Amino acid sequence: MIFILLSTGMIVLAAALVAVPLWRVRPRSSPSTQAANQAIYVARREELERDVASGRLAVEDFDAAQRDLKRELVPAAAAPLPEPVRTRSARWVAAVAAAAIIAACLGLYLKVGNWRPAVEGVHAASVPKVEQMVAELAERLSTTDQNDLQGWIMLGRSYVLMGKYGQALNAFNQARQLSHDRSASALAGYAEALTLQDPSVVMTKAAPLFEQVLKLDPRNAEGLWYGGLIALARGDKSLAIQRWQTLLTENPPENFRRLIVTRIQAAGGTIPAAVITEGKGIAVHITLDPALRSKVTPDETLFVFAEPVGQTSGPPLAVRRFQVRDLPLQMTLSDTDSMLSGRKLSDYAAVTIIARISPQGNPLPQPGDLMGQGRWQENTAKAVNISINQSIP
Repeated sequence: MIFILLSTGMIVLAAALVAVPLWRVRPRSSPSTQAANQAIYVARREELERDVASGRLAVEDFDAAQRDLKRELVPAAAAPLPEPVRTRSARWVAAVAAAAIIAACLGLYLKVGNWRPAVEGVHAASVPKVEQMVAELAERLSTTDQNDLQGWIMLGRSYVLMGKYGQALNAFNQARQLSHDRSASALAGYAEALTLQDPSVVMTKAAPLFEQVLKLDPRNAEGLWYGGLIALARGDKSLAIQRWQTLLTENPPENFRRLIVTRIQAAGGTIPAAVITEGKGIAVHITLDPALRSKVTPDETLFVFAEPVGQTSGPPLAVRRFQVRDLPLQMTLSDTDSMLSGRKLSDYAAVTIIARISPQGNPLPQPGDLMGQGRWQENTAKAVNISINQSIP
């Protein structure tokens, strides 16, 4: 509302700056020819009289000059004065100008402007509604991209999040047909939507599907979670615990992790030590060479990477981000810092730990970045000490 009031005020002010001067134009009269001629006649006659008195002009010449002056000026002086020419149309021009400016401003704003941030808020105007995005995805898949397997899976998951389980089943069914039931994600999504739509069919319809999912992908998150619940319902606690323990090693979100731990403990199981310690942790101690401290500022970014020994390209195994002000730094890299699902730090017996300071906050190495590195070996399991003491050329 404030934006609208300010905008309206500015438009009106712009119109007023143009219209008011036009509106206030005073009635304009033609120059008074009668008054001007009378003044000229008097001045010329006085000049002639002075010339006669001074002897520069003869009397007979004075009489002739006076007759000529009367003949030229007096008739014009005697003519009636013309009516003043009033610019009454100026006010119409002012009104039209003001209206044109206001109309132009509004028209231009409606064409290229965006009023929604002022009325609905920046967030509502700039972030599309989830429903609209899902509708656009559904339209695209049903018209031009009917063979997009990942698109149908994404649509199905979106419908599940929205609680539209019937539509989710349709989307996942399309994905199942495209994959010929060889996609664990499509099959798991269908079984989950079926379970959420009607929990009474879990054991009869959904359970066989989840078992098939685990055959296709033994580490599928939905398959492990629901497979554990199904195993527990059948009285097979050991299988339920085994599946949930496997799920814990997949580094689930913290809130989901707590739920899994609760289920395992309720079933009489234990939490693996590797899970409790968040996988194989590598203790790292990082310092900055005093000779380089003047080349950095406290706000610059410090990246700590773990890479397989000998890797020259590709994403790191794990990464954490700090700032120069955190130095000297003691920290631990573990599976929870993994970059990619299924590629864990604990799967490697030897890794290179790299500490790099980036003034631009760029995770990719840049000339001028300061760095240091060290090596970790599983058979020694010692902490890695790194000194940042070199500059990338």
